[in-house]
This record gives sequence, structure tokens and C-alpha cells, in this order.
Amino acid sequence: MKERMLFISAENPFPQDSGGKLRTGNILGILLDKYDVDLLTYRGKTPADNNLAGLTVHEVERSVTYRKAMLRSLYTWRNCSYMSHIDLDMRASIERLCAERQYNQVLISHSLLGSCVDIVRNQLPGAVIVTDAHNFESGLSAQLAHKKNGLSKLFYSLNVLWTRRDEIGLLKKTSLLLTTSEQDLQSFKALSETHAHKVHVIPNFIRISDYFFRTLPSKEKWIILPGNMNYFPNVNASLYFFREIYPLIKARVPDVKWYIVGRDVHPDVAALAEQDSSIVITGYVDSVAEYIRKARVVIAPLLEGSGTRLKILEAWALKTPVVSTSKGAEGLKYEHASNLMIADEPEAFARYVVELLEDSRTGERLAEQAYQTLLANYEAGSVSGKLLSLV
Repeated sequence: MKERMLFISAENPFPQDSGGKLRTGNILGILLDKYDVDLLTYRGKTPADNNLAGLTVHEVERSVTYRKAMLRSLYTWRNCSYMSHIDLDMRASIERLCAERQYNQVLISHSLLGSCVDIVRNQLPGAVIVTDAHNFESGLSAQLAHKKNGLSKLFYSLNVLWTRRDEIGLLKKTSLLLTTSEQDLQSFKALSETHAHKVHVIPNFIRISDYFFRTLPSKEKWIILPGNMNYFPNVNASLYFFREIYPLIKARVPDVKWYIVGRDVHPDVAALAEQDSSIVITGYVDSVAEYIRKARVVIAPLLEGSGTRLKILEAWALKTPVVSTSKGAEGLKYEHASNLMIADEPEAFARYVVELLEDSRTGERLAEQAYQTLLANYEAGSVSGKLLSLV
């Protein structure tokens, strides 16, 4: 009989329609080989298929809106993300489950859920608590604050201070802290030399079996930018690509189509399709993979962000070549022009995209090398051993 684990997540990872949910779901899938899992999460907008052996889902309703979280952050001195305030909605359920099950192992899926550590510790002083950081949030908050002005800049600058303080506290309280990249690992270690030994890298990864397909679709003259389109690095990347790079591509390839594929489309992103009929905004789709498979190029023109980009790993799994900025590819094992094209200047970025749109052989070579890199480093089989040895 398997030991039972409590797994706390702000998002039900099913369906796996965003990078964060992919990571959460993939980690959960590996842990189910070792544990029976109680997943405590918010109720999703649509019913999710959670028919996994050993998994029991406990859902709570979300009362913490983004506005409420922002206001509450001013008097609790806590990050303004709704995830930093889920103790309001989940405390009673955490206390009930801990009292009923007396878990020895608890995984908290996101560093912003740090307030849950205190609740668990009060109920289960001897439990091993593992926190999966997803991002180095104080660094991400600093990037956001840098873009703001006036009172907004002050507010988000305070968020940086509150978030860094809470990250230091999290390192003290959690038993282990998982990061997605070596860069994030070093950032967390720098916060506390005393607790640096707790930090380990579990890279973002995928299950390659989820991306098998029987027939190879014909490639269209499409550029794909996938991701949550309300996440500020993705919003800014879309606007940057539209302003600085896309006109250079269209001048060379007039019949190109640019698909922006992802949920929660920000108004500034939605407005791009109104300005240019060659831009298609899909909003939420059941399968981003279907778009990536048919595209000739996936782009990651990010100028901000943290962690590693699952959108790139999905493109590698689907054998679609990628053009990225250095920031977009941060944390991944890559070699320019071998498994990825890297460009930090608009002209070079546009040139590589045009080359891949027009030269299928170059795209196929790049995609095959990327696929081999994925299998060696970012497939579930290459990660599960380390994860299960830690948790």
C-alpha cells in the first residue's frame, strides 16, 4: 500500500493548457508512481478529467480576486498575486486534511503559496514539506516594477521587497525547494547561505508519449507564439515582436500568418489582430500542439521572465524549429544554429524566422537536434529518478 501525500496547488493541472499546469501535472504524474495523492486545488472554470489512479481531488471555491489580493497585500505586506493569499480559501481544508490523514509528505506547488507552509507546519510539525518554486518570483516582480511608472512603480517595487522577504522565510520553513533552472537555483541560494543546501533543480520536462502522432501534418507558412496571453512577459513579447520584428518578416514573406495561441488574452494583444489581418488570435484552444505541429516556426521573443519555457520544450517534442531570444531560452541546454536559433536583435530574429519559413531542410535539421536534446534532458524518464529520490 502506497503512502499518502498532500499536494497543494492553486491551479488544477488538468487540462494542461499552460506552462505552469504542465509542470504541476507532470510532477504529479511522477509522484503517483510512489504515493497516493490528495490534490487540494481551486475549482476550475470547467470540469477537469482527473481520472488518474491514486489521485483524489479536493476542490475549493476561489474568493480571492486579483483586486482583493492587491488590496490585501497593502496591509499584509505580501505579494499581490492571488496565489499569495490562498490561505483565506484553503486554510480550513488544509487543516481538515492534515488532521484526517497525518501526512508525512506534503508538496506545495509554487513559491507564492508560502503561507500554506505555516498552516501545514502547525498541523504536522514533523512532515517533510517540499516547495516547487516554478519561478524566482522576486526577480520576476523586479522586472515588472521596472516597466511601471508613478504609484504603480512604487506599489510593484514594494512587492519586490515583500516577495524577497517571503522567499527568505520560505527557505527557512520548507524542507526542500525545487527550481526549474540553474539560474533560479543560484538566485535562491544567494538569499540564504544557511539554507542553500535545500535548493535543487528539477527542470521543466514533458512526457514524450503525450506528443506522439500517427500522421505528419503538412507544414503551413505559420509562425506560432504560444502561452498564457495575460502573463506580462508574454504580453510584452507579443508587442515587441509586432512592433520590431514582424514587419521585417512580412516584407520578405508577405503571405505569412502569425498565430498567437493561448488563454486569457490581454486587450493589448487582442488589439494586434485588429491592426493586421495576417495575425490570428485563437484564445483558449483544446490543443496547442495541433497548431505547433502545423507551424514552420515557433517563436519565443521574450525580454523578461524566469524559469524555463515549456513552450520551447513542446515545440522540440513536436519537431517544430524555434527562434528565441537569449532570455526566452534561459535555463535550457542549447547551441545556436544546432537545436535553436538565438537572436537578441530584431533584424537577426527576423532573418532566422524567414530562413525557417523558406528552407524546410534547415528547419528539419534544427528540429531533429532539438528533439534529441529533449529526450536526453527534458523527458519524464530522464527526470523521474532525481525527483523521486528527493521527494
